[in-house]
This record gives sequence, C-alpha cells and structure tokens, in this order.
Amino acid sequence: MGVIILATDGSEYARQAAERAIDLAEERGETLHVICVVDRRRFEDPVLSSAELATIYAEDHAAVCVDEVVDMAEEHNVVVRGETRHGVPHDVILEYAEEVDADVIVMGEHGDHDEHFRGVGRKVADLADRDMEVVEAGVQ
Repeated sequence: MGVIILATDGSEYARQAAERAIDLAEERGETLHVICVVDRRRFEDPVLSSAELATIYAEDHAAVCVDEVVDMAEEHNVVVRGETRHGVPHDVILEYAEEVDADVIVMGEHGDHDEHFRGVGRKVADLADRDMEVVEAGVQ
C-alpha cells in the first residue's frame, strides 16, 4: 500500500488540494498523511511575550488545519494520519515524505501570483525526488 502526503496551511488552495488528495487516496486505496508545518523562521521558541501568543496561535491553527482534513478523509473511508511539525516548511515536508516513503506529495497553489506557483510549493517541487501534484485554484 502506498502513501500520499498532503501539505496544508488551511488556505482555500490547500482545501482544494485536500479534496484532490482524498480522491487520489480513495482511488488508489492508499494511506493519506496530512502535515501542517509551523514555520520556525516566523515562530521561534519565544520568551514570554506577544511572540509566544503568536506561536501558540500558529500551533493551534496548524492542528485545526490537520483535523479538518482528517475529518474530510474519514468521511470517504480513507486511512488518514495527521500531524503538525515545526521547522522550515519545504524542508519538513521533504523530510516527512522520505520518512513515510511517500509516492506523491499533494499541495495547493498558494498566494497571489501568475501561472507559476511559488514559495513552499515551488521549493518542494524543485527538490522532491518523488511525484508532486500541485492543485491549481478552482481545479478539483
């Protein structure tokens, strides 16, 4: 049985990617792993300050993002595992893909941009040694 990874950030793009990843897992009978990364460059271990509140918020948001996809997948009887991690997002996603021996990484197109996806998705696609599927806005 293979493994599909969905990297999510809770955006509308990520939700569309979640729908695609769930369909793909259901079609293939594969396990879906959902990961959301709290970017340590933005949310380092703070010392009791407003940054601490931002980190707590980011961690809570990441957990909600993962839980939402887990709930969606379970409605389709897809075996799903979800977790949050801290680090540089593209590095963590690639490390996780290696760890679980993923067949494919699914991500949503992200941000305001032209015909090319940027940021984390671009870095993952450039560095991944496995299949990558980027779900474009409005495509399901």
